[in-house]
Amino acid sequence: MGTNYLNRMITTVIDSMRTNNVDWPAHWNNEQKLNFLDDCLEWLEENELYEQCKIVINEKEKIKK
Repeated sequence: MGTNYLNRMITTVIDSMRTNNVDWPAHWNNEQKLNFLDDCLEWLEENELYEQCKIVINEKEKIKK
């Protein structure tokens, strides 16, 4: 049952990236943000949440610019 709540929490946060600016921790540099997003992407792929994968990929592109 806990996993469902974890899935819901993660997907809700990632879904919010689609329409909101991400409020990153102030002390994170771009490399840390990208590493975090890579970890998220890996988890999303393992759980076959491909719509959220696209959102994370888009956020990574914003950071790289």
